Amino acid sequence: MELRAIDKSNYRDCMLLCVDKSQEHFVADNKQSLVEAAFEEGLYTLGIYEGEAMVGFLLYDYDDDFPGWSLSRFMIGAQYQNKGYGKKGVLLFLEYFFKKHGADKIYISVSVDNAAARKMYSDIGFKDIKEVEYSFNGMHFREMQMVLDINSYFHTFHTHACPSV
Repeated sequence: MELRAIDKSNYRDCMLLCVDKSQEHFVADNKQSLVEAAFEEGLYTLGIYEGEAMVGFLLYDYDDDFPGWSLSRFMIGAQYQNKGYGKKGVLLFLEYFFKKHGADKIYISVSVDNAAARKMYSDIGFKDIKEVEYSFNGMHFREMQMVLDINSYFHTFHTHACPSV
């Protein structure tokens, strides 16, 4: 498994990658994420690959609301779910992220209704901070803000190989 930057060679594969219908309200569509990344400063996109197949997508940024780095979007395509790619993809990203940015923590916000994702992030070492509610584009969201400290991460999951992008 590896991470690759989203660029001219693979953005169409990214646009075609979708979550299961039952998960659509948990994460923004990849097309929206790519447009935001093209026109807003400081949004970074990566594809998650197994061999030559893009199995997932993520977007991360520095979020002034926390303030700190945030894994703002993370998804695994519906056809690739339940194969361990989600957890492996997050762990791969964390290795990459902590090496590249030298940050001491990273934040995420997860829908309070997304029990599977909340469990996965908790198992990795993310800790609940607080529940937040907000409306955007006429939709209402309830999310749990979570944080992962680099020391707890490396204590639990550190591997010696660090991916390159």
